[in-house]
Amino acid sequence: KFIVMEEPFLTFRKFNDPAMASEMAGKLREHQIPVEIEDSGKLFDPSFSNTWLERDIRLKLRARDFEAADGIMHSFYLRQVDQVEDDYYLHQFSDRELLEIVRNPDEWGYLDYVLAGKILKEHGISISAKELKRFQDEKMKLLAKPETADRSWVGMGYLLALLLPPLGMIAGFSMEYMKKTLPDGGRIFAYSEKDRISGRRIFVLAFACLLIWILVWVRE
Repeated sequence: KFIVMEEPFLTFRKFNDPAMASEMAGKLREHQIPVEIEDSGKLFDPSFSNTWLERDIRLKLRARDFEAADGIMHSFYLRQVDQVEDDYYLHQFSDRELLEIVRNPDEWGYLDYVLAGKILKEHGISISAKELKRFQDEKMKLLAKPETADRSWVGMGYLLALLLPPLGMIAGFSMEYMKKTLPDGGRIFAYSEKDRISGRRIFVLAFACLLIWILVWVRE
């Protein structure tokens, strides 16, 4: 028998407000799109600082549903945008700031993205579908670039490999195999090839150190 691997759910949007996450999930479920909500934020801060209500709520979808979900939410807010009050904060933005929102939709909510385009049009700045596609392609190309790991963290990885091998193995494995999700549902390695090689070396070093520790412990 063949084992069919279930397609994983990937992070589509992040929220710190459970109501907003629930609202989007409801809209997507109305269109028969399976949704998972993962709340891994901290509900209590023992330091009693002003971050005690900070939440990290992730709305997750299957990769194949990303494009459809994006279209659904975009269409929904296109119908809502005319109901936005005149004192909404985007009305205070300059045209240049509004263009930044249009260029970086992944950094803003759907309402802000749609409203930014509407305000620009009212200001006589019309953005064609071709230009929007170009903005999208440029941003996707930028997001698809692997990150460069901080040198201090790479050094910490080697230190952990020597002093705390199990943690060093986790650090090295994460550096080599960690992936990030793109707005279109695509998955790429988070770090550059150079950093992934460093992660592999950290893992091997940590594994070797762990074996040495075990041999020493057994002989004693």
